[in-house]
Amino acid sequence: MVSPLPFHYNREQISNSYRYNYGGFQKDYAHYGIYLDGIPVGSFQLKRIDPEKQSCEFGIILQHDGYKNRGIGTEAVRIGMAIARNDFRVKTIYGDTMGRNLRMRRVFEKLGFENFETVREAFELPDGTFDDRLVWRKQLEEDSI
Repeated sequence: MVSPLPFHYNREQISNSYRYNYGGFQKDYAHYGIYLDGIPVGSFQLKRIDPEKQSCEFGIILQHDGYKNRGIGTEAVRIGMAIARNDFRVKTIYGDTMGRNLRMRRVFEKLGFENFETVREAFELPDGTFDDRLVWRKQLEEDSI
């Protein structure tokens, strides 16, 4: 579930997450750190990698808003798509976001994802209101990244 709260980097939590995933306990997940000038600023994941369907899901989180609107997320998605295609032979990648997350929507649109499903009021926010879940997909071809 996507949290509307800002992400606060916690070295121990991230280290535990990396150890868990690199330890082979979730063979269909791959986690990658996002660094800016050698400093960790977030992570992205290829999730539910399905070799038979040649598909996976993409997830990303940046440490805080100070790292947004700088192209970091767009480049991370672009790199994630290349890794999915080249290392895991993925042909279709999926992503989702809250309807109100205009930044992520713009990233998906810029990189050629199509919004193919909207789940109305899928997320309950802390104030008791609801937001839609937008599901995106992209076919990964040799020249599409």
